[in-house]
Amino acid sequence: MKAIKLASVFAVSAVAAAVSTVSVAAEPVFSGTAGLYYTSYEDGATYTDDDGVEQFYSDNASSDGEVNIIMDTGVVYFDLDMENGSDGGFQLDEAYVTQGAVQFGDFDGSLIDSAAYSAGVWEDLDDAKFVLGNDLGVRYSVNDSLTVSAEIAEGENDGSLAVAYETEMAGLTLGVSGGFNLSSDDAKEGKVLTLGVSAPLGMATLSSFVQVGSTEDQDVMNTGIGIDLPLSDQLSVALQYYTEGGEVTASMVEDDATLTKGADLADKGITEATVYYAVGDVTYYATYVAKEISDADYSVIGATVSF
Repeated sequence: MKAIKLASVFAVSAVAAAVSTVSVAAEPVFSGTAGLYYTSYEDGATYTDDDGVEQFYSDNASSDGEVNIIMDTGVVYFDLDMENGSDGGFQLDEAYVTQGAVQFGDFDGSLIDSAAYSAGVWEDLDDAKFVLGNDLGVRYSVNDSLTVSAEIAEGENDGSLAVAYETEMAGLTLGVSGGFNLSSDDAKEGKVLTLGVSAPLGMATLSSFVQVGSTEDQDVMNTGIGIDLPLSDQLSVALQYYTEGGEVTASMVEDDATLTKGADLADKGITEATVYYAVGDVTYYATYVAKEISDADYSVIGATVSF
C-alpha cells in the first residue's frame, strides 16, 4: 500500500506548481480491466518481492482475480489494483498530477530504465534488469522527446536524477535513458545507461535494449530482445528474452555465496512466451516463464476484459 508515498506526493506539489503552467481539469475518464488467472509453479519456484528480496512460493498453484481501475482527468491520474488471493488487497500502482510540463507523484517505475523496450509479454519480469532509481518524484518535459526527473526513495533521504530521450526515425523508435543514485551510503550509489530500439519487421515488431551500469561492488551489462507477432485479428504471440551479465568489482555476497573481485555475476536470464486470443471483449492468454536459475519456471493462464 502506498499511503506514505501519497503523503510525500502532495508534499512536493507546491514546488512543482511553482514551476509549471496552469492546466484546466477535464471531466474524469474512467477505464480499466478485470480478469481471472491461474498460476502453476515448479517446486522451489521463486519471486522477487517489493523490497527486491527473492522469496519462495509456498504453494505450487494459485488462482486469483484482479480488477484494475484507471481515472484520468488530464490533471490527476491514478491506477488502482484490487486483487484477491494470498497477496490480495488494494494497491495504488500510480498516482500523479500533471501541471503543464510538470508531473509530480508516484509513478509506475523510474524514468531511468524507460528505454528498456520489451515485447508485450504478460508477466514482463524485471528480475533480469538493473533496477536503479525510484518511483516517487517530479518530472519535467523539456519538449516532446526529452524528459528529466528528480526521484526519491520512500522513507529515506536517498534519491536519484534521471533523463530520458525518445525519437522516431525512419520507422524506428530510438530511446536512451539513464541516471544515477545519490546517497550518503556509498553502497547505495550507482549509475546506469540504457539504449533501446523498437523496429517494424514485416508483420512483427522487434524490440531490444542494452543496459550498462555500476554500483559500489559490481559492473553490469544487461540485454533484452523481444518480438510481437499478430497472426490474425484474434491471435497474437509475444516472445521476450532477458539476460543479466557483469562482474564483481569488490568482494560481495550474492545468494548466500561470497564473490571475489573479478568474478562473474550469476546469470539471471529469463525467457517468456505469451499467446493471446481475443473473442469479442474478452482476451484469453497463456504465458510461460523460464528462468536460468533452477526450479523457478512457472506458467499463467487467464482471461481479461477491458472497460
